[in-house]
Amino acid sequence: MALGSCYTCVKYLMFAFNFIFWLLGCAILGVGIWLRVDENAASYLKDSHINYFHTAAYILISVGFVIMVVGFLGCCGAIRESQCMLASFFICLFVIFAVLLGCGIWAAVAKDQVKDTLEKFLEDGVNQYYKDENKRRYMDYIQTDFDCCGYNKGDLDYTEVPKVPKSCHRDYYTKPCTTALYNWAESKLIIIAGVAIGIAVVLILGMVFSMVLCCAIRDTVA
Repeated sequence: MALGSCYTCVKYLMFAFNFIFWLLGCAILGVGIWLRVDENAASYLKDSHINYFHTAAYILISVGFVIMVVGFLGCCGAIRESQCMLASFFICLFVIFAVLLGCGIWAAVAKDQVKDTLEKFLEDGVNQYYKDENKRRYMDYIQTDFDCCGYNKGDLDYTEVPKVPKSCHRDYYTKPCTTALYNWAESKLIIIAGVAIGIAVVLILGMVFSMVLCCAIRDTVA
């Protein structure tokens, strides 16, 4: 009797877990679609010609869709007591876990590359400041919001252009925007790491539940 109660408990815990997982996928898919179709949400990024925005929207849509499919597999596997579906669910979670782990490792070792990319992006904005209205707009936004100037040497970066823009406050002439943006990104890494750890724990729990239920179904059949 106790064994049967534990089996039932694991079964419904598995279903509840996957239903929440499926809802999470729906939410991520919805956000991705909204970012892709809402012109107001994309206005700043479109003006600055950052093509990564649409890429990020498509990534969210893809991730949301995959999570929905995986959650559906888990729900069906738990309710129908299908070892095949539960095994597929386990494999999908393991692949997602491995991808997240790989992204985390890449983020840890690619700091210098990210800083170089930021610097090149801002250098282009400085050089084209008086030639491209869109680049002037996003440079003004960055320099005002982050209290910085230029990309590497502060106001000295604007020696190749007519004059230092008004968005560079005199008190922050020597504070380059690459450093300011990079420091801001680093300050968010703790939050990103916390979220990643939380997702990893959820994925591990899902894999454990699926294996326990799969083994219980096999023992019941046997």
